[in-house]
Amino acid sequence: MKSPFNKILPSLRLVEMPPYAFGQLDELKLELIKNGKELIDLSLGSPDRGTEPTVLEAMYKGMQKSRNQQYPIFSGLPEFKEEIANWFESRFNTRLDPKTQILPLLGSKEGIAHIAFAYMQEGHLAIIPSPYYPVHMRGTVLAGGHVYELKLKAENNYVADLDEIPEEILLRARMMIISYPNNPTGSVVDKSYLEKAVNICKEYNILLVNDLAYSEIWFDQNKPASIFEVRGGMDVGVEFHTFSKTYNMAGMRLGFAVGNPEIIHTLYKLKTNIDYGVCMGIQEAGTAALRLGDSYREEIRLEYQRRRDYVHQVLTDMKLKVTKPGGAMYHWIPIPKSYIDERKNSFDFARDLLEATGVALVPGLTFGKFGEDYVRLALVQPLDKIKIAMEKFQKFTQSKLVV
Repeated sequence: MKSPFNKILPSLRLVEMPPYAFGQLDELKLELIKNGKELIDLSLGSPDRGTEPTVLEAMYKGMQKSRNQQYPIFSGLPEFKEEIANWFESRFNTRLDPKTQILPLLGSKEGIAHIAFAYMQEGHLAIIPSPYYPVHMRGTVLAGGHVYELKLKAENNYVADLDEIPEEILLRARMMIISYPNNPTGSVVDKSYLEKAVNICKEYNILLVNDLAYSEIWFDQNKPASIFEVRGGMDVGVEFHTFSKTYNMAGMRLGFAVGNPEIIHTLYKLKTNIDYGVCMGIQEAGTAALRLGDSYREEIRLEYQRRRDYVHQVLTDMKLKVTKPGGAMYHWIPIPKSYIDERKNSFDFARDLLEATGVALVPGLTFGKFGEDYVRLALVQPLDKIKIAMEKFQKFTQSKLVV
């Protein structure tokens, strides 16, 4: 019998997934470069500094070991996990068991997507503050779940109001994702907020996922806490960390999950079915990165703070209604009112800005329906280039009438 289908079809979940705007603008960037236009790329949150030489040396020496040229250990290198435990105890005053509470990942993005596959089933609901880092939504939807978007509002400094979650949603939810310092808004919370999130998840038996990618990029007095510094956090939680941002290792794809032993084991079980774990030479690089010490991390943090201060001052001088980021490496900027009046969106503004000035930002709609009237600026260029970019941004934006 002949098949009724006239072509091989992908999953409807993937077909219906909105396009990733990072890729949508790439063709235009390449075309502009081909035509000789100089670009200043403040779109993708990929750090501009190079990886430390000692970290690269550790990876090189690690890959010379014959054992590291074979399939990795599924659960991760013991030395790497022990170094993570030492750092975590020093940073968050919480001791983890390296064997049962730590799992290396191919970057935190991979782990966040896979925790959804590990815990969400068809029709399950996840509570996700919005605008969101795209994988928070995409992992849930690709796993068959549904998303309740908890709006981040300017009047609340882009912090999700947990009291606004309807009772019926809490009763249906299987997972809640929080992420502060926040991508894309730069908003931050204190420990009392984490306590509230933990208590809600304990009361309603919800898995609490804390994406703490920017734990070491914070400004002023906004040093982030871990959910495991909160009583009860270990009962319901898993937390994701990455080496991409602080250690300038985005291309090495290295992160880790920590938390409740049963949750870590469930994620481990899923990953053993679909990958072989993290390259062990890269895990040795991660060990060396953690050993760079607090002085290195502080230098990185202060450099981003200097960039944050400059950009925020320019935006304030432009009379834009912006919230000063308390952490992460982004500014969340409203697009000109003229675009909204003409029923244009953030993609239109980002495209026009790129074509006219060579400055690349990310359209806010990449981060969900509540980001449509914004763009995200990433602080991922040296300050001299950022100054040039902001001069161009200011001139272009002011040409678009009242903001």
